[in-house]
Amino acid sequence: MIQVNGLKKAFDGFVALNGVDMHVEKGAIYGLVGPNGAGKSTLIRHLTGVYRPDQGEVQIDGENVYENKAVKSKIAYIPDELFYFMQADTMEMKRFYEGIYPSFDGKLFYRMQEFFPNIDVKRNIRRLSKGMQKQVAFWLAICCKPDILILDEPVDGLDPVMRRQIWSIILSEVAEKEMTVLVSSHNLRELEDVCDH
Repeated sequence: MIQVNGLKKAFDGFVALNGVDMHVEKGAIYGLVGPNGAGKSTLIRHLTGVYRPDQGEVQIDGENVYENKAVKSKIAYIPDELFYFMQADTMEMKRFYEGIYPSFDGKLFYRMQEFFPNIDVKRNIRRLSKGMQKQVAFWLAICCKPDILILDEPVDGLDPVMRRQIWSIILSEVAEKEMTVLVSSHNLRELEDVCDH
């Protein structure tokens, strides 16, 4: 599913990644652990096709990710720092995602609304709390029905009950459609509970 071979990346002489090799099988939940500055986010930006490798290759299903729209359409990514359009509410972001992801499931969106009862879908997302913004990000990402879900510090800012609920949704999606999950976190204990590798 995900194959990284000899990946190198430097920024103005600073080596961020130096020969990274990694293999993630389909349906796996893969934890990426390391201190700040270890290169986790740089690796994730290569996996999502944002960065071009200086050397090496990053492939999903045998295809290079960088500049590959078809491969990118199989990936949903929730970054540590969320981005929403300035005036967008949840329904507007839903319509935006539907335009980008051919696999977006509108029926699933409405079925999942019961998991997020405190989200006012007509309220500007930027006016929601950080935890609620994160819930919206998960809600939209799961409805994209991605083959790969990439999460960077995914449950920071969520209360313990919502953390458990989010992980249970992710685990059920992994079991149901063999979705592959790559999760970056500082919380080793939490990763130990959910990750295969």
